[in-house]
Amino acid sequence: MIKDQYEQRLPILGDYEITVTLDHNPYQFKVEDLFQMATRINKKRGFLFVSKVLGKHLAVEPQMPLLVGTLLSMRYMKETYGEMHELENLVVRALRGEVDVQETLEQVTKLPVNLQHQTLFIGFAETATALGHAVFRNFNSNATYIHTTRELINELEPIICFEEEHSHATSHRVYSTNEAVFEQAQRIVLVDDEITTGNTVINIIKTLNERFPHIKHYTIMSILDWRPQEKQDIFNQLEHEWGISIQFISIVQGHFTLHGAPELVDKKLENATQNKARIQVLDTKSNNILPYTSTDERQKVNNASYLQGTGRFSLTAEMHHELDSQLLQMAKQLTTLRTTGPALVVGTGEFMYIPMRIASFMGADVYFQSSTRSPIYPSLDEGYTISQKWAFDSPENNGVVNFLYNLDTYPYTELFLVVERIVNKAALSELIEQLETVNIEQIYILVLNYGEDTE
Repeated sequence: MIKDQYEQRLPILGDYEITVTLDHNPYQFKVEDLFQMATRINKKRGFLFVSKVLGKHLAVEPQMPLLVGTLLSMRYMKETYGEMHELENLVVRALRGEVDVQETLEQVTKLPVNLQHQTLFIGFAETATALGHAVFRNFNSNATYIHTTRELINELEPIICFEEEHSHATSHRVYSTNEAVFEQAQRIVLVDDEITTGNTVINIIKTLNERFPHIKHYTIMSILDWRPQEKQDIFNQLEHEWGISIQFISIVQGHFTLHGAPELVDKKLENATQNKARIQVLDTKSNNILPYTSTDERQKVNNASYLQGTGRFSLTAEMHHELDSQLLQMAKQLTTLRTTGPALVVGTGEFMYIPMRIASFMGADVYFQSSTRSPIYPSLDEGYTISQKWAFDSPENNGVVNFLYNLDTYPYTELFLVVERIVNKAALSELIEQLETVNIEQIYILVLNYGEDTE
């Protein structure tokens, strides 16, 4: 057994179980600090590591995923340049719940890092769009961020396309208004929440290496790295074959073994509701928009503008600093609507970082999570991760079912749904109708951009 190796058998659902073995855990996190297990409705992969620090399927303090990105950026500097950050231990303690997350975030935000090489950070849609941004935000110079998207942009040709075979939606595209971000990059850092086989990483590096052969240094960054030894060996071979270096950085690294198989019963859980929620649409329009439209999954055009600040079309470190001041102002507006109870801020799909950062500015007792296109099987079995599930049409990309989980498992008094763009008021009405069944007293919808057809 490897030194410090840690093994634990975890229930998923019924007789479906998993044994996880942590081979490398430099910060000595417990499994329960980082994730729980759930069953995913997917024939290709019937399980899901449900993160407790990412803010996707489960609500978290918004500072948590921002600090996870900070810790990964610190590991990058240590592993790549041998530079140890003075606040690394403090960040680890905050993620363990030993010190205040907001105070820790404020401290590390005051100490951004300067990179020696022009580095392009790429976050993987949809789950890691905010995580990639949270890594990138820690660098003060020589850093550019962009994230992949499943959306189809009408006015631009994608710079690269690649596939994620196991995903519920397999095609990734990367768009940019400035291809020079790839031409000028000396290093590329690919950020995902979890690496299981590494096949998606191989697909994108192969594509990038063919298109931009001058880039010789790649880093794969994730919270969890589950690649078995044979997959690790493949990357060693590819380094030699392609003439590049491929570095892996994660919070924990290990492997797992599944036991049994998921047995899913076709039944509908009724979400307990007492009264219809009161829903109010806030009149807010964002600046720094980009004049691009998309074609949704129903082959209809969504002509609402995209936001520059998401990073979907690239974002420099200088632009990021301007974004923070804008989001602080939005947070102040939402804070005036809070009562004395806990509040939940919700992002949608790929649109995660901006709502997350807004939530982090809104004070104590504010939580964050995002809708997802990942269909998780809900169950009322004792100890199971997902007990409630809401389904609704994606406001940005109509025709894609989005899910929100476990909204009624915590006594929120307000929910703030932040939407990047929506095609028209009719689509907003459909969203409102679906949200009325949520058992939260007051729901506010903040739409940052409407399409032209608003009647």
